[in-house]
Amino acid sequence: MAKDSYWFKHDSTAGRGLKMRKMAHIYGHWGKGIYWDVIEILRDQNDYKFESDDSSLQLLADLIGCKDDKKFLSWFIDCERLGLFKIVENNFYCEPLSKNMQVWETKKANGSKGGRGNKSESESESKANVQANQKHKIREDKIREDNIIELYDFFVDEVKQGLHRQATESIYMRLKIKPGSLTQLLKDFKGQLIIDQTLHPNTLELRKHFNNWLNKLDQNGKLAQYKKIKTL
Repeated sequence: MAKDSYWFKHDSTAGRGLKMRKMAHIYGHWGKGIYWDVIEILRDQNDYKFESDDSSLQLLADLIGCKDDKKFLSWFIDCERLGLFKIVENNFYCEPLSKNMQVWETKKANGSKGGRGNKSESESESKANVQANQKHKIREDKIREDNIIELYDFFVDEVKQGLHRQATESIYMRLKIKPGSLTQLLKDFKGQLIIDQTLHPNTLELRKHFNNWLNKLDQNGKLAQYKKIKTL
């Protein structure tokens, strides 16, 4: 089966499904990124399936650039346990991907039947394609915003748990702001992330961005309003 398009459909809510959330709770955004890398590989297979034996899974880990094949195998077992993947006759597949691609192939086959078209149909099809692309762009933007917010929420939870205590205490001393200022600063930082559509791979990179953002506020003299905040 020739693959003449690298596009494949997935719902804008896919990243927020219960199965995905359970997996992300265990493996964080690393696990979600690996999941979509694997989906792209499955999309390129003739039957949208891949061998599920250990050797093949190690090859798959290498194909997507995952250097820790033991962690990848553990992740795969949990994904299969949670129902994100299904195994049949030593092959695994993703049920939503397979269903979506069946619909796509049916439409593709129907569209390849010649002799029926005219100018009006071509114009209508072109307009439909434009609308479909616009909707796809909106869905992609929504997915990105959801991921930005989800990583931000992880970061805030880590701050509340004291995982970034040394870094935050350094911020208090260096910028001469009170601990109570942090709540409002984080809220405003979240808004900036959404406006800029900035998505980081992990909370450490997000913390660096937050630190740089604070430095710019300080340089522009915009920290004064936050320094007046005395309580959380």
